[in-house]
Amino acid sequence: MKYFYIVIILLSTLQASAQRDTIGLNNGWKFCIDKKNEGLSHQWFQTNLANSHDVQLPHTWNTEPENQNHYGWGWYQKRITVPQKWRNKRLVLQFGAVNHTAYIYINGKKIAENIGDGFNKISIHIDGNVIYGAENVITVACNNDYGKNKVPYADSFDWPNDGGLIRTVSLIVSDKPTANYMKIEPVLNVSDKSGELKIKLGFDQYSKDLMFKVTVTEANQQTHHIILEATTKPVWQNNTVLLNYSLKQVHPWHFDFPNLYQVNVVVEKDGHRVDKISSTVGFRQLRFINNQTYLNGERIKLMGVEWTAGSNPEFGFAESDAEIVKNGKLMKDVNAIFSRQHFQQSDTFYDFCDRNGILIQEEVPLWGAETPSTDAIKEIAGKQLERMIQDHYNHPSIISWGVGNELNGRNASMKKMITDLIIKAKALDPTRKVAYVSNTLKDGFSTNPKFTPDAGSLGDYLMMNEYGGSWWKIPVGKISAYLDSIHMSYPDKPFFISEFGLCEPNFQGGDERRVSDLIYHMAVYESKPYIEGAIYFDLTDYRTHYPGTSDTTKFRRRIHGVYDMYGNPKPSMKVLRELSSPIEVQGISRGRNGKIAIAILGSIGLPQYTAKGYQLYLSDNEHNYQGVKSYLLPEIKPGERITFEADDLYQGKGVITIVRPTGYIVLQKSF
Repeated sequence: MKYFYIVIILLSTLQASAQRDTIGLNNGWKFCIDKKNEGLSHQWFQTNLANSHDVQLPHTWNTEPENQNHYGWGWYQKRITVPQKWRNKRLVLQFGAVNHTAYIYINGKKIAENIGDGFNKISIHIDGNVIYGAENVITVACNNDYGKNKVPYADSFDWPNDGGLIRTVSLIVSDKPTANYMKIEPVLNVSDKSGELKIKLGFDQYSKDLMFKVTVTEANQQTHHIILEATTKPVWQNNTVLLNYSLKQVHPWHFDFPNLYQVNVVVEKDGHRVDKISSTVGFRQLRFINNQTYLNGERIKLMGVEWTAGSNPEFGFAESDAEIVKNGKLMKDVNAIFSRQHFQQSDTFYDFCDRNGILIQEEVPLWGAETPSTDAIKEIAGKQLERMIQDHYNHPSIISWGVGNELNGRNASMKKMITDLIIKAKALDPTRKVAYVSNTLKDGFSTNPKFTPDAGSLGDYLMMNEYGGSWWKIPVGKISAYLDSIHMSYPDKPFFISEFGLCEPNFQGGDERRVSDLIYHMAVYESKPYIEGAIYFDLTDYRTHYPGTSDTTKFRRRIHGVYDMYGNPKPSMKVLRELSSPIEVQGISRGRNGKIAIAILGSIGLPQYTAKGYQLYLSDNEHNYQGVKSYLLPEIKPGERITFEADDLYQGKGVITIVRPTGYIVLQKSF
């Protein structure tokens, strides 16, 4: 309560030029569990929550000892005061995510419901539902049961089932008219590094007397130049404003140089500012040419790792921003430039990927062969896809939308649903790729008369989960032939490995087996010129609701990572980092004039791209490299071998550390 009143006082002192304010509503919530499933029938939304306790958002009850196996209803309540002066403002109550179904009330009246969508934002216009100049009560009934009217369906998924207000909540206060959204399409012209900026702003209705002031500024770059200032009378398309600009030169977004631009748009009506909306964007071009991948005109191959959110039992799905960033850094510490997410993540995660250089496929959480292609599932999945694209349209790190994972990809009805979702994704966002992740591409050959194409062939590229020697009941020696058969069956599609790894306790062998498994599978992939990238699964051991793994509490988990649940590295972490490096240090020898000669090779396997702006350090141990002299390496292209000389401070020995332009270690080798 005190926090919210302080915010109100601060708002009253803001200058008149502030048109949009976002107020965090994360403190002062009351929470109670509903183990008897009686809250709705007893109308708890009409009264103060009995037997409640204070919680801070984000929150999940499934990390609380007494509630960790509760899958049903939980109730939240918060009181806020809405000033009288907001009567002519637009008020939007925004939930970062509620897992998975919720009924939302203000002053005992239901104003919205969220059915079967646990990971997208929920934005509710509440202008007409609050009492101005008085205290208002927000009540949320939240359910995380294993119902069938949700996506993911029932218990088909392999990650935590943490219920609650799992992300932050805010109140967005703005003048009218207000933009409902801003979609920005930055277009990079690779030949001369010029750019085009296409901006769409959605309004509730057409208003011919609006003007728009647009400013574009370098964001996370060494300079912060303003590259565009313009005041524009817009072109309207129904209730959508179209603003188009040409830019003489931009710095492209690349995973090693993740250059961003801040776009600010001020809306003016009759000479007065009524709204301001902002976003960061990056100029990049991703294309497939002859089934090969090109980023900003550069031929590349990709390598990365997936992180499963909710894995730390101290947080569950209610991760703080610091915990999300911590795991993002762990991804970069194993050289991740490529990843996918089985379910939608928060803005914090994608902002990290934008600023640190990870290419992402973001997915609707349709998962598992038991998922049916019913009308209800189609509708929920379609709405999730719309929200996902709307929420994260402007992130340069997101290169693709995924419409499902390991569904029954050869069933005609399921293929129809996947096809419809792909068509919908392309209509909502023609600028990005779309894919479906399959585990049944391996079934059949195109030369077989009974061959039926898998749903994995419906997207812009193939994404295949590969578990030869474990989940697949084939020996590892047949993996190579299977990959060849898939390539022959779908020769016109770029081919990516979307998952591979070792899952304990289902398969025994510990981290020693994880290391040998990782080395073997990578060697097979690197022998295939048609494999364009791979994603190791998983970054950390991850929590799951699945029974029969390793526990019956919030510590139930798949032991699948190169880090444990808390982010502590295993020996396999350094192996994954080295295998995912774009450069190799082959050896050192005595050089000339007291120098040491270091032989360095650009990787021609996975990944594969030009190493530019990398720094080399030579120290006497792994931990003190930042305290010694650094050397800027020349550009090293895939397959190129250079000999680089450094001061010989340790009699032909030492630890070589190579660091990206973004500051992350690429590799460390002792000699």
